[in-house]
Amino acid sequence: MTQDPRVLLQKADKALSGASGGFSWFGGRTEKYENAADLYTQAANAFRVQKMNKEAGQTFEKAASIQTQNLNEPDDAANTLQEAFKVYRKSDPEDAARVLSSAIQHYVLRGNLRRAATQQQYLAEVYEVELGDMKKALDSYEKAAEWFEGDNAEALANKHFLKVADLSALDNDYYKAITNYERIARSSVNNNLMKWSVKDYLLKAGICHLATKDLVETNRALESYRELDPTFASTREHQLLVDLTQAVEGGDQEGFADKLFQFDQLSKLDKWKTALLLRIKNNIEEAEEDFS
Repeated sequence: MTQDPRVLLQKADKALSGASGGFSWFGGRTEKYENAADLYTQAANAFRVQKMNKEAGQTFEKAASIQTQNLNEPDDAANTLQEAFKVYRKSDPEDAARVLSSAIQHYVLRGNLRRAATQQQYLAEVYEVELGDMKKALDSYEKAAEWFEGDNAEALANKHFLKVADLSALDNDYYKAITNYERIARSSVNNNLMKWSVKDYLLKAGICHLATKDLVETNRALESYRELDPTFASTREHQLLVDLTQAVEGGDQEGFADKLFQFDQLSKLDKWKTALLLRIKNNIEEAEEDFS
């Protein structure tokens, strides 16, 4: 049977008070702090079992504080803060982001880039999903990507650079998106496991080029994509970009919509592509109105 978390918490408070107060003639103060930290951890896990997530997070933080300030065990403290993050995430995402940021800072100082990058990914997800802060999410994904890259984890780095590109485009930062899609395509084109995705990265980059309204640069980019990947010219993705570019040049909204409909019959357009392509279609409409 699970112990009452509040009883354990009282024991932990008492143990901490005993470790902090008075003199310790015969040593043993470290053991007392270790005992207090252990009791706080037990109490936190008892709160977790009862789904009292905020109380669990706060109690894990008390354990981490002892591990940092009294025991000089920053590695243990960072691991404890990760546990606080897990419980806070379910009910208090802002607290979750705060404690995980502290743990990440420790891993970076330790030079443990892989672990820092993995936790930074979780932090980015909290900003994106739970908190809806796309700027912080984008910054966090970018940091995770750079740290994975620094640890020579190319596939993981590309996964997060892709996320940076997707969010940048949705935030109207098309040039940043293009830069990231193109870098992923370049690093993937000679990789047997990743080269099949290159056509999609180039399609997304091409869509972003169209969204900038710079048709000269769009055509130049298409030429460079054919040089980067000689197989790209024979793909439906390439043909779609060519058709859409011609439709935009001709101010042909119906033609634009028709080419998208045909493509969508065989390759469903995802939410991201639909959102960007709608912006481009609206640009055609605005250009027509300006002309008339």
